[in-house]
Amino acid sequence: RPRSRPALPVGFCQLNTQVAGHTFEETNAEAVGLLQDPCAGCVLKPMGKPECGERELRFYESLAGAGAGAGVNDLVLLRGHVPRFYGPLKLVVNQRERTFLRLEDLTRGMLRPCVMDVKMGRRTWDPESSPKKRKLEEAKYVMCKQKLGLCLPGFQVYLPDEKDDKESVILRHGKDYGKSLNVEGFKQTMALFFNASTNDSKSRRVQTEILLKEVLRQLEAILSWFQSQTLLHFYASSLLICYDYSRLDPSSAPKDKNLLLNGHHHKEETPSDWVRVRMIDFAHVYPAYQALPDDNYMFGLKSLIEVVDSILHR
Repeated sequence: RPRSRPALPVGFCQLNTQVAGHTFEETNAEAVGLLQDPCAGCVLKPMGKPECGERELRFYESLAGAGAGAGVNDLVLLRGHVPRFYGPLKLVVNQRERTFLRLEDLTRGMLRPCVMDVKMGRRTWDPESSPKKRKLEEAKYVMCKQKLGLCLPGFQVYLPDEKDDKESVILRHGKDYGKSLNVEGFKQTMALFFNASTNDSKSRRVQTEILLKEVLRQLEAILSWFQSQTLLHFYASSLLICYDYSRLDPSSAPKDKNLLLNGHHHKEETPSDWVRVRMIDFAHVYPAYQALPDDNYMFGLKSLIEVVDSILHR
C-alpha cells in the first residue's frame, strides 16, 4: 500500500497495485512511483533517468508507428503483447514537472487484482553497462536467475481467508522476498500466486485450470513472437501477470451470457478478459546483436512456461 502522501495533480492517485520498481518515499521528494488515472483506465510511469526514459519512450513510439512501412511486421505483432501506449504526459508532482508515459492499466475492471512482476533472462545488464553495473546486476537474485533465467521483484495475491474461505486476504511481497528464493521456492511461490491449492473444491479447481491454461496460452504466444524475431534484444525487461481473484469463485462470474446491452448481444466473455500477461519495462531494449535471436529472454520465458505447466499438471 502507498506509504507516503505525495503532492499529486487532481484526478490522479498512487497505483496501489504497483508491486515492483521505483516508489514514492516519505523522505525523498525526488522519488516518484507509478500513478493511476482511474477515469481513463491508465497507469502513468515516470520516465526516470534521461537515457533510460528516452529509450523506453522511443520503444513505445516505434511500436505505435509500426506498420507504416515494409519489413516491420514483427513490431506490429509485438503490439499485442505490451500495454497500449497513449503518449507522454507532463504533470507536476511534488512541486516539480515530470514526464510520464501513459500506459494501459492491465488491472482495469478487476475486482481483486493479483499482480506479479517476473524479470526475464539470466543476463539483466545491457550492452552499455559499466563493469560496476554489470557486477551489481550479476549479484542479484543469483539462485533463480542463473538456473531459471527468472527473478521475482514483487507480487500481490488474494488468498482464501483460513478462517472463512468465502472471504479473502491480500499478501504482498517485494524484492527482498524474491532475492531469498531458490528454484524450489520460486516454484512454490508461483503455485501460491495462482491459488493452485490441491485441496480446493472441484468448481474452484476448474477455474484455476482455466487461469493456468490462459496464462500458458499468452506466454506461448509471446515465445512464438520471440522465436521469429531478430530485431531486438530485451535486457532487464519483465512480464506482468495479472488476473482477477474474484473470478476463481464460479458464483461470481457474470450470470447471463446473452446479456442485452443497448439492444445488442453482449459479447460472450473469454478468459483473456480477466487474465492478462504483458511484456513491460523497456528502458534497456537494444537492436539485436548481429541480428541474432534473443536467447537470453527466451531461456527465461521457456523456464516460466515449464513452471506454469508443471503447476497445471501436478
